[in-house]
Parts: sequence; C-alpha cells; structure tokens
Amino acid sequence: MDFLISESQLKVILQEQDESKMSTYMKTLYSFTYSLVNKVIKKYGINVKMLLTWGTSVGGLVLPLDNFIRNGKFSLDDSQRMLVIAGIAAILYYENKTLFAKIFKKIKEEGLEEVFTVVLEKGQQLKSAFFDFLQSVNVSVGSFMDTVAYSFLIPIIADIQSVAMRTNSVNEAATLIAERLVASGVVILSSEVISKSLKKIIKRFK
Repeated sequence: MDFLISESQLKVILQEQDESKMSTYMKTLYSFTYSLVNKVIKKYGINVKMLLTWGTSVGGLVLPLDNFIRNGKFSLDDSQRMLVIAGIAAILYYENKTLFAKIFKKIKEEGLEEVFTVVLEKGQQLKSAFFDFLQSVNVSVGSFMDTVAYSFLIPIIADIQSVAMRTNSVNEAATLIAERLVASGVVILSSEVISKSLKKIIKRFK
C-alpha cells in the first residue's frame, strides 16, 4: 500500500531524485543534443547548431529515438545514427526545408532512407502522443513549438507520476520539482512557468 507523504518527506524524496534522476536527466538530454550537433558538423559538415536553442527539449524527444535505433535491428554506426536523428529533429522541431534538404542528401548517400522513414514515424507518434497528453492536462500548447518547450519532461513523466501518487501537496510538489529542473542550468523555461504546468500534470495523475 502507498502511504501519503508529508511536505518534509516530499522535500527529502525530491532532493534524492534530484541527485539521482531529475537534474541528471536534464544535463543528459542537453549533452546528447550537444554531442549530436558536434558529430553531424564534424562528420558531414552540416551546421545544425540551431538544435542547441532548445537543446534539452530536443534531447527529450530524440533521445528515445536514439534508444529505438540502438535497440532495433538497424546496422548503423554512431555517425549514421546521429545523421538520421538530426534529420528527424529538423522536421519535428523546425520544419526547416533548407536544413533538412542538406541532411537528407547525406542520408540518401549513406543509403539510410528506409531507416529514416521508420524512425521518423516513431518520432511523429511520440510527438503526437506528448502533444495530446499536454492538451489532456490543459497545459497551453497553441502550437507545436509550445510542445517543444516541454519535451524535456518526457523522460521524467514516470517520476512525476510517482511523486503525485504519494502526496496531497500538489503546489509544493510542483514548485520543488520545477526548482530542481531549473537548477540543472540547461532548462530554458522559468521555474514559475514549469511549476504552473506541473500542477496540472500532478493533479491529472492524482
């Protein structure tokens, strides 16, 4: 049986999760995007630095796709994997035709069109599912770029749900989680904005 926790216990739990998961996750997401950008520039000479604008959020959506490629029956080396993911990010985040054309030219040269199509479909499904989730909890997402801003939450949704199910203090939980995410130093949104959205998410889980 799960017992409700007090506000002081909640603080302890979130501090522990900050050390082991939440803050670390945010840094991991940004590091992945940073590595993605550098590898594509170095190997293929394509400037994809714009992905760093939303570095952590980009990582939140494309890192699961990287895992999908790694665990699937694809025979790609690291550079090819990053190229495919960069192409998907160019479509899902920026719909930048010029940038995508440069990336897709390299994808064709590497013979990766089929892999790209399969992974892109997974990416579109993830994007759509997350968009629907945000709408279901009444988080304002007027455009996909609004969704992009919150994509860093994808890897920690289960952690947020775990906290939500064990506390009655929705405001306290939302505020503390938001502070820890912002404290990672790689999340663009303010603590206040994140906290407001987290309150809606936590209430939905409860």
